[in-house]
Amino acid sequence: MQNFQSQFSTKKQVDFHGKKISFVDVIPPVQKSPHPIFIAPGWGETPKTFKDLMNLLFDAGFRVISVAHPRQDFKLITKNNISKLEFQKAEIILSVFDFLNLEKVNVVAHSEGAINAVLAAHVSPVIFEDILLVGPGGLVENEGFFELVGRFIGNMFQDGWGIFTDKVARGHLISSFAETFKYFLKNPVMGLLEGSAISRTHLQAYLIDLHKENISIGIILGTDDVVFPLKKMKSLSEMKWIDFHPVAGDHSGIFSHPESYAVLLEERFTTSRPNKGKQ
Repeated sequence: MQNFQSQFSTKKQVDFHGKKISFVDVIPPVQKSPHPIFIAPGWGETPKTFKDLMNLLFDAGFRVISVAHPRQDFKLITKNNISKLEFQKAEIILSVFDFLNLEKVNVVAHSEGAINAVLAAHVSPVIFEDILLVGPGGLVENEGFFELVGRFIGNMFQDGWGIFTDKVARGHLISSFAETFKYFLKNPVMGLLEGSAISRTHLQAYLIDLHKENISIGIILGTDDVVFPLKKMKSLSEMKWIDFHPVAGDHSGIFSHPESYAVLLEERFTTSRPNKGKQ
């Protein structure tokens, strides 16, 4: 069995409408759970963004998968649907699952990744065991695109300050900045369209449907998250069956301090959830 670094460096590919989509699949020699963890990256994120978190989960005995979404609109939805790029990402996620013949997965979805992961689960709920949304997009109602852009800029300043003041987070944040700039520059127009979709897509009805499908749903939200702050997620008060976990930190905490999140994820995905599907 190859070590983590060798497996992470060996990119696998799945065919998606004639395009090769790269993904990472790291498998430890002894697996703690029968269900792999899929990490759904957010806007400007790739598997490399989550490399250290994946390494920690691998060392803890979890198989971990993540995908690098292509910077191309495949025009799978031709009508004017604000969320069409999110549906494309959802289909890519399901294509990876199908390629790997996965029967059940646990999902960790960060930021924008929450939107396309929830849409994927809505299309094919039988595959999804547990969905953990981290700093999720799609739960802030009645917001505008420029309001969201302003909050993303605020988060960049927050991260920039962290680079200078937090020695532990510094390397993680610099790597994340690099991935975000490469992501955006490959297709700036698509990046803006994705931002518009994030600001105007709301997940409440989808989450209610997934709850009825007996899928566990949890949310981790940083107390200093300026991108998707709790005070703007008014619909959460109506979904009392969601496991809510406030944590110290900001929107970037999942990759700037992966050790804290690895502990939460290990506990989450090795503990049975008796309240699944209850109203």
